[in-house]
Amino acid sequence: MTASKTNSIALFDRYPNTSPSTLVMYNRTYSLGELSYAYYESALVVANQFDGQAKSDIFLLPYLFLMRHAFELLLKDGILILKNVQIQFCASDPNEIYENKKPLEYIQQRGHNLMKLLNEFRSIFNSLELEEEFPRSIESVLNILHQADRSSTEFRYGMQADTDPSYIDSASLCKDLSEQFHKLEIVIDYAYGTVKSRYSTQRQNDQTARAASS
Repeated sequence: MTASKTNSIALFDRYPNTSPSTLVMYNRTYSLGELSYAYYESALVVANQFDGQAKSDIFLLPYLFLMRHAFELLLKDGILILKNVQIQFCASDPNEIYENKKPLEYIQQRGHNLMKLLNEFRSIFNSLELEEEFPRSIESVLNILHQADRSSTEFRYGMQADTDPSYIDSASLCKDLSEQFHKLEIVIDYAYGTVKSRYSTQRQNDQTARAASS
């Protein structure tokens, strides 16, 4: 018996795969972090269009949209990771942490404002009492992205052009955004790894103490 398809998407059903060389599979279980990296990699593909010629200028906004969305999803993924750290290692109440919502529902309601997302992430990061401070360079880049596109609509639909054109060095722009994106990934991994290690050490010390007193 063949299992019936559920929740199929008409767009995908219209183009069934006929060759392994053209196969692409849609999977509904990607994490926000995985999607963030996919948007980042897509931005790099678009960035390859920048060649100093006038015809490549139009790719600036699609590139910025993809990078902004990559940062947004990475911040949201980071918030979920650090909140789960609080629950798993700091004995925080899940209902309180997620305001009596499911994690995905909670994060979907955070909106698209990069600075609000950054402030929430940084607040959790600081509450974990880590040795390293949150990098100011990440905040700086996120702030200028936010100033350029506060609601994730300007890069999508096109910003009102200034009277005078802006002459942008695409190499410097792409390099800085990429560096800060990867730095944010490292910050998230650092926070998770440090708290997990701290918890493991504390648990081992407790077990040793109990063994010694028995």
